[in-house]
Amino acid sequence: MKFKSALSAVLFAASAPSAFALAGESSPEPTRHVMNFDDVELSALIADVSTVTGYTFIVHPDARTKRVTVSSSTPLTRDQVFDVFLSALRVHGFTAVPAGRSTYRIVPERQAVSDASVSSADSNTFTTEIFALKHSSARDVAAVIKPLIAEQGQVVANNASNTLVVVDYASNLPRLRAMLKQIDTDPSVTQTISLKNIPAREMASILTALSVQPGENAAAINFQAVSSESGNAVVLQGDEALVRRAVEVSRELDSHDRTEDSLRVIPLNNATAVDLVPVLQQMAVAMDARRAAGGELEASTTIAQHEPTNSLVISAPPETLGALERIITDLDRRRAQVLVEAIIVEMSDDTARELGLQFLVSGSNDSTVPFVSTNYSRSAPSMLALAGALSSDTPFNTGDTETNPFAEAAINSLLGLSGLSVGVGGQDGDTLFGAILTAVENDTQSRILSKPFNMTLDNGTSSLLVGQEVPVATGEVLGDSNSNPFRTVERRDVGVGLNVTPRISNDDTIRLDIIQEVSNIAQAITTGSSTDLIFNTRKIETSVIADDGEIIVLGGLVEQTESMTNEKVPVLGDIPVAGRLFRSEGKGLARTNLMVFIRPTIVRNRTDARNATTRSYRYLRAQELWDGQENSAESLDRFVNQVLGSPPPQ
Repeated sequence: MKFKSALSAVLFAASAPSAFALAGESSPEPTRHVMNFDDVELSALIADVSTVTGYTFIVHPDARTKRVTVSSSTPLTRDQVFDVFLSALRVHGFTAVPAGRSTYRIVPERQAVSDASVSSADSNTFTTEIFALKHSSARDVAAVIKPLIAEQGQVVANNASNTLVVVDYASNLPRLRAMLKQIDTDPSVTQTISLKNIPAREMASILTALSVQPGENAAAINFQAVSSESGNAVVLQGDEALVRRAVEVSRELDSHDRTEDSLRVIPLNNATAVDLVPVLQQMAVAMDARRAAGGELEASTTIAQHEPTNSLVISAPPETLGALERIITDLDRRRAQVLVEAIIVEMSDDTARELGLQFLVSGSNDSTVPFVSTNYSRSAPSMLALAGALSSDTPFNTGDTETNPFAEAAINSLLGLSGLSVGVGGQDGDTLFGAILTAVENDTQSRILSKPFNMTLDNGTSSLLVGQEVPVATGEVLGDSNSNPFRTVERRDVGVGLNVTPRISNDDTIRLDIIQEVSNIAQAITTGSSTDLIFNTRKIETSVIADDGEIIVLGGLVEQTESMTNEKVPVLGDIPVAGRLFRSEGKGLARTNLMVFIRPTIVRNRTDARNATTRSYRYLRAQELWDGQENSAESLDRFVNQVLGSPPPQ
């Protein structure tokens, strides 16, 4: 079996030959031994100690060849022999680590550190002990005792629990305990400072901040400053040096009379004074009431605004004034802005087809020719009007169309026809006849693109309108004699409008309250002496949430309208094939697509504002270049440079 070679250790039992000299064998007292070893191998000493003590030793291979010299003139007890043995091991860099009942392992000291027990009665064995500190910093104490432990020992500071973990020889631990007891004492002193000018809370905050050095943990500093508002005093407790320094600083700061500081004029950079006054007044009332409840009889707080300079004028006790100044600093921050860009796209396609035949047969004067005519309310002119204008019986008919207004109107109506028109007409004796065939197809496509955009402050409201103000009659009042009517008129905005109120949240999402409207005049209707207007309006009023720079759709409309018109002569218009001569047909199709998109962009600083401006300016120049107006784009750059006195955005 290769147990011995695998472990590289030697097991010594009590039966090994002894090299000890016995003394006092006839005495009833414990047996004593005289140790005399002169340059012998360590394994021989281990064997003799095993015989005397009865312990079993497991020896590290490196310890077998070591040579030792031990000499004692005084007889030693069994325990003393074991202590001398451990000391001899320690001289050669080895130690004995308990490995069970009456069993030890002989290992190098560096290995024994990790195997050290929590407690040990042997002074020459490595032992682990934990020291809990109450007043001193574990990190600082570890640096002090590190040089005092054995070379192979260890000391670890646990800042979280403020404890020390020490691994060292058991014989050295009592010295460390005594030293730590002296080090870990409470050096705190307590002192109270009465203040005259500076509020106690403000002074306590200053002293606490000064006691912590850069990079230090405030919890590890033995210093505390507590304010007493009722007596305007600060209680200091902690290290004597820190307390002494805090007293000097507080006296120096409190030596300045702050009576004149009870009045402040604070100019605002971003906020509006009129908006801040109500908020500050509410806070001042609460602080005045709290001071009054504490028994303080100081003057109340007064807050006013100076609108021309956008400044606040505050008269208040020092503590209240300091609190109000902090509130003003927080509220008078530069507010973010939001650039809101909208795209309104409207596409329409109207298609209309019409096919119809009109004819007329009629007699003139006393002719017995019957009257027959077809007329449809379509785009073709009235056959009766044409026949009447061209008839020789018309009083105005002079044979010259330039002097016959009816003939002139008839010709103009024919010339105004759209599409294909084929007709024939004339007069044969007493008979007037005529026919017009009309075929029309209209296809109208339109594409309207609007891009309104504006910028506003966070929680501010912006309004943009590009259009006209159109007068709309809302009423009419007659005079006493029902004459000289008085008409009331209201002006209405017509065009493209965009109203936006953005609100930026902490996660950079934006809530938008939006009113977007596109309107125009469809047509005018005249009734009597008054004219009414009909408006086309497309309006969206909604609230949405969008991410920064995200394009979202607000709404839209997809509409398709089909219409069919069939005008005919009863019975005759229903005759197959031939019935086409007695009817007029029309068909219409109208499609409308309307979409509104919007994109909000947060503008927090100068760089964001510059980027937004450059993007809009580049879009304008690109439009000019796309339309082939290169000279116009260059003129725009020169105009911006001349008027604003700076190069255009690039």
